[in-house]
Formats: sequence, C-alpha cells, structure tokens
Amino acid sequence: MYLFKPIIPGAYRMQVFLKKTTIPLVVPFFLSTLYLPVHAAYTTTYQQQVSITGAVKDARGTVLPGVTVQVKRTNQTVKTDEQGRFSINATAKDVLHITSVGYEPQDVVIGDAKTYSITLQEVSEQIDEVVVVGYGTQKKVNLSGSVASVSGKTITERPVPNVQNLLQGRIAGLDVVQPTGEPGRDNGSMRIRGLGSSGASPNPLVLIDGVVGSMSNLSPQDIENVTVLKDASSASIYGARAANGVILVTTKKGKLGTSNIEYTGNWGTSEATKYPDLITNSVTYMEMYNSARARSGQPAVYTQAQIDSYKNNPNSAEYPNFDWLDHVLGKGPIQNHNLSVNGGSEKSTHNISLNYLDQNSITKGYLYKRYNGLTDYTNQVHKRIKVGTNVNFSYQDFKAPWLTNDDLLLLAYAAAPTFSPYLPDGSGRSAGRDYMSTGGTNRTTEEVYNTGAQLTKNYNVNAQAFMDVDLMEGLKWSSKAAFTFYNQEYKQRQFGSPAYAFHPNDKGEYEQSGNGNPTFNGLRQSSDRNITKTFYSTLNYVKTIAEDHNISVLGGYEQQDNRSTTIGGGRYSFPNNVLMELDGSSPKDQTLNGSSFEWALKSFFGRANYDYKGKYFLEGNIRHDGTSRVGPKYRWGTFGGGSAAWRISEEDFIKNNATWLDNLKLRASYGALGNQEITRDGNLDYYPYQNILSSTTYTFADLEAGVMKRRLVENNLRWEKTAITDIGLDVDIYKGLFGATIDWYNKNTTDILETRTDVPASMGLMPPIINAGAMVNKGIEIELRHQNQIGEFNYGANVIFNRYRNKVTNRLAETLGTIEIGQPYNNFFLYDWIGIFQSQADIDNSPKQPNSGAVKPGDLKMRDVDGNGSIGPEDRIRISRFPDYSYSFNVYAGWKGFNLSAFFQGVQGQKVQVSQWGYDPFMQGSAPPTRFLDAWTPTNPSNTVPAVYLSGYAGVSGYPSTYFLQDASYLRLKNLYLSYTFPESITKRIAAKGITVYVSGDNLITWTKYEGNDPERSGSGRFAQFPQLKMYTAGIKIKY
Repeated sequence: MYLFKPIIPGAYRMQVFLKKTTIPLVVPFFLSTLYLPVHAAYTTTYQQQVSITGAVKDARGTVLPGVTVQVKRTNQTVKTDEQGRFSINATAKDVLHITSVGYEPQDVVIGDAKTYSITLQEVSEQIDEVVVVGYGTQKKVNLSGSVASVSGKTITERPVPNVQNLLQGRIAGLDVVQPTGEPGRDNGSMRIRGLGSSGASPNPLVLIDGVVGSMSNLSPQDIENVTVLKDASSASIYGARAANGVILVTTKKGKLGTSNIEYTGNWGTSEATKYPDLITNSVTYMEMYNSARARSGQPAVYTQAQIDSYKNNPNSAEYPNFDWLDHVLGKGPIQNHNLSVNGGSEKSTHNISLNYLDQNSITKGYLYKRYNGLTDYTNQVHKRIKVGTNVNFSYQDFKAPWLTNDDLLLLAYAAAPTFSPYLPDGSGRSAGRDYMSTGGTNRTTEEVYNTGAQLTKNYNVNAQAFMDVDLMEGLKWSSKAAFTFYNQEYKQRQFGSPAYAFHPNDKGEYEQSGNGNPTFNGLRQSSDRNITKTFYSTLNYVKTIAEDHNISVLGGYEQQDNRSTTIGGGRYSFPNNVLMELDGSSPKDQTLNGSSFEWALKSFFGRANYDYKGKYFLEGNIRHDGTSRVGPKYRWGTFGGGSAAWRISEEDFIKNNATWLDNLKLRASYGALGNQEITRDGNLDYYPYQNILSSTTYTFADLEAGVMKRRLVENNLRWEKTAITDIGLDVDIYKGLFGATIDWYNKNTTDILETRTDVPASMGLMPPIINAGAMVNKGIEIELRHQNQIGEFNYGANVIFNRYRNKVTNRLAETLGTIEIGQPYNNFFLYDWIGIFQSQADIDNSPKQPNSGAVKPGDLKMRDVDGNGSIGPEDRIRISRFPDYSYSFNVYAGWKGFNLSAFFQGVQGQKVQVSQWGYDPFMQGSAPPTRFLDAWTPTNPSNTVPAVYLSGYAGVSGYPSTYFLQDASYLRLKNLYLSYTFPESITKRIAAKGITVYVSGDNLITWTKYEGNDPERSGSGRFAQFPQLKMYTAGIKIKY
C-alpha cells in the first residue's frame, strides 16, 4: 500500500492499493483526481485576488472598531481597525457577514464595487447586554433573577474619585448615602433593598473580579462594569455572605487589537455645597447671649461697656464681626490623571493602568493623595488553556491636623464672632477666647493647627492568578487564586501651644487662656494589617440538545481565610515638638497594645440553568458554607434559591403580530441567604485579653495583664438568615426606543443578633448575644428608559424610583416607641410640637407641658395626643427614620461630537433630628442660626421660632420633640456634563485616534428645606458635620 499526500491545499488524502494487474487503470484515475483540486485551487486563487475595502459606522456616524467581517461559508475573517476600516479578499457575489455586540448583524453582497460603507443599527441594549453574575456571565435577556448593572463608561462621566458615590442613583434598589465630602474618607454607605440587619453588618458583599475587596481602593477609570445581585436566587450562590445583596465589580481587561494608549486628566476646584447661616454680628451675638442667660436665670456674660466697644468700632481689628465658618471652609483644588495601555493579539491581551489623584480638603491642612495601578494579562498558552494575572494596588496618603474634619467644624461653630484667630497686636499669637471673663474651654481651629498633626498611609494589594481549561466541547474548568493585603500606618502627634484672650486686661496684657488643650502630649502610632487568601475552582458544562434545549451546569469549591493584626503604642515625654518617631522619647511612660483575629470559610456551590427556545428559563443556585464566625454547632449551613422566567415576546402569537415588541419577560424568584458578618472571630466574645486591673489603683506593683471572661458565651450562635421573594417584569419596545424594568420584593430577615436582657448585672459579665430578632422590608423598584436617534441628533433619558417599607416582626426586648414589633426599626419617638406659647393666659389654658421647669411665654407648645389634659410620655408620636422613596433621573443628548448630560438624584420624606452646635443657640458659646433674628419676643409674637435660649433650656431642649426634627427631603443636580469629541480630520493631524474635552459640575444645586450642612446625612446628628462638595472640573481624553 502506498499513501499519497496532496501537496495542494484542499486536496484530499487518498489510499491506492496497487496490484500488478491494476496499475495501468489506477494511474490515469489518480492523475485525473489530482487535476481536479489543482484546477479548483488555481481558479479560486485567481478569483480571490480582488481586495474589498470598507468602513463600518453606527447610525450616528461614529466609526466602529473591532467589528467582525466574514466572508460567508469561508474561514476568512477580519476585524475593523480603530477607524472602523477593513480589508478582505472576496469574489463577486460573495456575501460579507458583519457582526458586532450590541448591533444588528448585516449581510452585504459583493458586486462590482471595491469599497463599501456599512452602517450597523443598534439593538436594544437591554436585549443584547451581557452581565456578570456569580462565577460567570449571562445575557441580560436570559436572566430570570433580579440583576442590574451599570457600565464604567456611564459612571465615569462624573469625574468624582470615589466609586461608591458614583453608583448613587444609577441602579434601582441600591441606596448610596455619602456621609461626608472629606477627601479620602467620603465612602458612601450602601444598602440594597433596605436595612437588612440591626445586629450584624448590613453591608452588601463586594467582589472585585470575583474576590472580596473594597471599592474605595479602586480608581473609577479602571472599572469596566458593576453588577448588583438583588434577589436571593441570583445571590444565593454566595450563600452565607449574601444576605444584604452582592455587588460584582469587573475591572478593565486587555482587548484584541493594536495597543491603545489613553490619557485622561482633569483639574478642578471644590467648595462646600452649603453650611448654616450663623449670626456673625458681634453686637447681636452679645446681646442675644445675655438675653438667653437671663431667661435661664443666669447673669450676663458681656458688660454694656464691652458691647458698646463693638458698636462704636465695627469691623475693626480689635472688635471684629468674625465668620469662623467662612474662615475654616475655603476651596480645595483637585487633579486626577490616568494613563492606560490596552491591546492584544489572539495569543495574549494586556491592560496596564496608572492613576494619580491629588485632592485637598476645603479646610486648611487636610491633604489627600491616592496612587492606583492595575495590570491585567492573559495568555492563550494552548488552544485549550488560557492563563492570566490581575494585580490591583493602591496607596493612599493622608496628612491632616490631629482632629478630624468634623471636630474641626465643631470648633468653628462653637467660636464666638467677637474675636478672630490671632491677637490684634500683630504678634501672630493665637487667640483662645474673646475675654478672660467670658470663660469657655473649647480650643479654636487655629489652636488645633498649632498643636499637632496626624499622618495616615494605607497600602492595598489585590493579586489574582487564574487558569481556564477547555476540557472538551462545552466543558470548562476554571480556577483562581488570590491574595489581598491591606496595611494602615498611622501616627498622631500632639503638643501644647499657648493661646491668649483676644482682649488685654486692665494692665494692657494679653493673658494666656490655655495651651491648645491637646488630649495628650506626645506621639501615638499604630499599624493595622489584614491578609486574605482566596481560592476557588469551578467546572462549567454548557450543552444544546436538539437545537431548542439549552443547559448550563456549574459546580465549584471555594476557600477563604483571613488574619488581621493590630499593634500600637505611644510615648509622651518628647524634648521638642518636631520629633515624629517613638524612639525620640523616654520609654518611662510608654503604652503598648495589640490584638489579632482570624477566620476561615469553606464552601461548595452549584448552579443549573435551563431554557427552551429562549422562551422559558429556569435557574437554581445552592451553596454549602462552613464558617468559623459562628458557634460550633452551626458552622455549616446550606443556602439556595430558584428562579423562573417566561419571555412572552418570543411566543409565536406575539412575535408574528407585535414586531414592535423587542422583549417582554416575566420573572419570579425565591431563595434563602445567610449573614456571617456577626463577629470578626467566633471566639471574640469568649476570652478576650484585657488589663484586668486597668481601672483600679493598684498600690503594690505595676498592673499585670491577664485573661478575663468578659461576656457569657452563647454556643448556639448562628448566622442571620434572609429569605427574599421577587417578582419582576422586563419590557423593551421599538428597538430600545422605550424600556422598563419593574420589581416587587419581600425581604424577610430572621435570627437577628440581640443581647439578652435577663442576665443580672451582679454576675459581673456582659449578657450573651443570641439570635432572636426579625424584620421585613417590602418594596418596589422601577426603572424607565428611553433613547432615540434623529439624524445626527441622539437623546435619551433614564428614570429610577425606589420605595420600601421596613417593619420589625420579632424582638427579644422591645424599646418603647423606637424599636417595637409592627413598627419600622428605630423610630423617632417625640413630643409633637405645635407652636409657641404667646402669653401666660395661653399657658394657663393649655394642657400641662412635659418640661420640668416653669413654662414661660416664648417656650415650645406640645400637642396633647390622648386629650387627657396633661402631656406625658404616652403623647409622644412615632415617626419613621426611613424615607418615603428615593429617585433619580438622567437626561442626555448628542450632536456632531457634542454630548450633554444632566443627572439628578433625590429623596422624599426623609427626616433628620438635629441639635447642639449650629441649631441650639449658644451650645458651648456657639453662635445661633440667623433664624433667631426672628425669635419670639413680647413685641414679636413668632409662632415658629422660640425665644432665644441657652442650649439645654428646659422650655425648648429639655425633652425630645418634633421641633428638632427637620424635613431633609432633597433634589440635587448631581452632575452636569458637557463634552466635545474632535472629528477624525483633526485628530489624525497629531496621529491620535480620538480627542475629547469636557467640563463638569458636581452637586451644583440642591433643593431642600433642611437648614444644616447637607440633607444626605440622615438620622440624628448635629449641624457640625463636614459638608458635601460642590466640584467644578475640566478635563481631556486623548487616545493613541
């Protein structure tokens, strides 16, 4: 037998058995068969010499890179370049098949022309979108659970450096509250579908590329998309960590194509959105202060001679009308720069990104810098094996005075307008009060600047390595190992610095009024370290049976362990105020402390998906978790969920008659989740180490450290459990012209941690924590979408509406008015304020008031709820802390390279209980708000502002009332963004692939009745809080 191998591509292999008698017949036959492929190859080669070129754009005229162009029924495939151009060999009458994610496929028949201009039409984004889910991805249209996502491109239109805050108002069901505008510490608190727990952590699980992490360590420019798993079915694959929802952050990966170098930079400035209007006229302040003290039966602080000095010398250096808030709050410059390199081939891809943020606070001396880096690399080492690494690191550097920004503002509120920071003699010495005789113990803001500093350095590394192996058709094995490292280095240095009374004494001398009042004199230093190791491995099998039945099955194993350590110390006898190292002082009075915690998690999980003809969908998730964070009896638990969906729009009776309907889908899901975030360590409350004599004077020797049992042990401690029922509807019409997503949910949390109340204090131990409480959150989420294209003009809008109701359903021990079964958690429980007493007759004819002192005209009047003629605790009313609803809407438009967008976000029905500095007059000497210019007097019978009083006065602040409850509803113009992208005719002159310039404003306008710094900080609090920032930025994006 001889084996002939063809030397011409496309010729077939042939075996010829030769016999002496058949050779004459075989040879001609062989030669004839050899001729056929040679002729065919020659003919094909001749026809393929025609080169077809073209360009692909979208309906707006924007070029589309990365579009796949294939000659049908051949293996010839190319992709468009960065300018949307392509070149491919084809013959006349061949068909080019053009496809790209997010666009309708298109076929083009080759004719006589050699160049083609092709326009692709967008499909509904909701239909074609691929979203990240637990341990994988799915098409949005195939989801049967409640999953929402937002792209990195969308959120980075706001040039804000914090990722959490960029998510505010972007995803239905996700509430983000930014508590402060302080640079580097402005991380928004996140809640998915209401408050999930009152005992354990209510925070959602955040995974960065599949590994637990913190979004505060990321640069927004590094984010590809963010997905939120809201229902129990979608989140149950994360089991004991998913009770409060799951947020999946995907960072940018390398993409196929030539390397692109992209620079994004912006520069701007920030200022306070708002701060209260306080009385800054010294004469008004002094006279009001004396009147308030007289109302409380106290002597005047300021003499008439002192008041006259200010009247006769207004705004002089010696007698100022000083605005301390205006002095403390200024403008903070900000700059942000990002440089990235992205590209790859069929063998490997890469993405490298570097980011630098420099943001100064609007208060003096607070500086923040952040450095970020991201490297992502993948390599197809074999046709079935892909490996890769992803490393994300950040370094944050804080430099500040030794007090926090909030406390610094408190001092600005508490300072009287009657003096300024430095003595009027020009010596540069700090002033601590106006007169020695006026008393007061607060330090001023300048004293804080002069008496120390704090330095904080945060290091964070998230390093991952993965391997994907295609074992066989449809079966993939994936594994990932990750190492997360966090370290914080902190130093705080305090020392004394003299301060003086602003006005000299009778001898003309400035008397020292204090030494800056540091809380200690020395240096304190600490180091916190946290290391988490993660490994997981999955098998995923995908199979289509008989064309109509699509099956996907995933199984996996994961383990995670964490160890955190803290060590700190201090020394307090330094020879000068410059040294910032512990060895610069004697160890005689040093202090030391340290602690460590560790926990571990081991898990087995699985998911099964089935759909029939893209009409009917089923999904089930299950996870079996073992954790060290709960009692030994309950360390293993099983959590799971299931969902189903019916895509009605794919039914023939709809599809053939309602061509305008892109998607109509009904969804339903149910599942149970766990919350293991109950303690850092299962033994934390068992045998913690303490100084057992730390609060006792021990006369014989130094204190000895020992082990002390602090709390009674509950061996049956287990995780909190949350069950969620979800019913949803998705609809898209007219190729994405309009769309809506609506979800109703019932979120029931049980086994909430509570402290037992039946343990007598005489035992000397804290009572145990047990699983006893329960609460429910019911709500609805609505997202509406609209987009349209009219010639070169495009526009669109998105609206999000969230509403939920919280209710306590079980409680070990109720707290009257605030935490009761059948009521929202942690209600306000207040007397109902209805006005101001105008006269003694008004007082005599009204029900007996709850204040302990004698009621006077000008005091608050309360409502007699039960009508018994006497107002007591039973007349207090319950008011929910939870808002009625939250909402946001975004409108945008584009035309010939110009793009304009406006993003609004708001909350309705939110209440805030305020008191103390900035609201209560003369709290530690603080100036009253300007509304007290209209305070009640016998000649000004106000029914809204009581007579001016001292903080703590029984007639106003002696009991809790709705007088201190303010409406904090607001609507805020979160962002206004205008950009221009230069046409190719200009960018190609500098060999750039794209140039965009933009201007942006953040937190520009806030509509609210709230009088404090910012309505976004809900609950109870004081006005002396760091405000949100109004930011103005300009920037540029350049791509090569």
